[in-house]
Amino acid sequence: MRIEEYVMLNDKVFLKLKGKIVKRWLIAIALFILVLVAGCAGQNHQSTPAESVQPAGKNDGQSQQNSVSPTTPATPSASAATPAQKTGTTPAPKIETASESTPELTADAAIKLMDEARDRNYKLLQKGGPCDEFNYINDEDGGYAFICAELNSKEKIQKYLEEVFTSPIAATIIGQLDLRKKDNKLAFSPLDWGSMYDWSSIKVTKTTKDGNKATFLFKVGLLDASVEPKTIEITFKYIDKSGWRVDTEPQHFL
Repeated sequence: MRIEEYVMLNDKVFLKLKGKIVKRWLIAIALFILVLVAGCAGQNHQSTPAESVQPAGKNDGQSQQNSVSPTTPATPSASAATPAQKTGTTPAPKIETASESTPELTADAAIKLMDEARDRNYKLLQKGGPCDEFNYINDEDGGYAFICAELNSKEKIQKYLEEVFTSPIAATIIGQLDLRKKDNKLAFSPLDWGSMYDWSSIKVTKTTKDGNKATFLFKVGLLDASVEPKTIEITFKYIDKSGWRVDTEPQHFL
């Protein structure tokens, strides 16, 4: 074989092999392009529903917000003024003072109340109350008398005294009666009370008020004209729905 024929034969073989290689590369490139195109198509297919869902979500959120907002009360702004602030006539709270709730106790009224308190204390401790009948009975325990029929219970005596005295003072006076039952009647131990003062010469020298209480200083002469007048201090207390009452034990002004 000649050299020229050998070279030509090798060239043909080389070209044939080169053609196969190129063909395979072209096939590989074509397959790669197909895979790439298929992948892009798949991504587009997946992204399309997601994009369609997102607007629907926004619309749902808006529809939910719109459905709630009609029932939500409007919140006034911080700068909104109340009617009172607009008019500038906000009423101030009323503070009740002692002078508004407690009536004044005049000197004449205080003297009159003290006289009535002294009289009731005297009649109860000496006679058993305002009745005219009085019968003292001696017995082993030192003697007794009966309480007036109109005051035939401790509750009635308490009420009788509380018309001029405060409750604590009334209770103190009742404690001095030594109440007990005799022959199914209410009995007590009479006490002998007397006064050294001349109440016709009483004068008010000073008055002090504190809330529902009023304290009076009285200057009172004595039955013995040779003795200097005495100063007596008596406190009165105002009781709601009842009025002024003596709040000093009666032995201080008998």
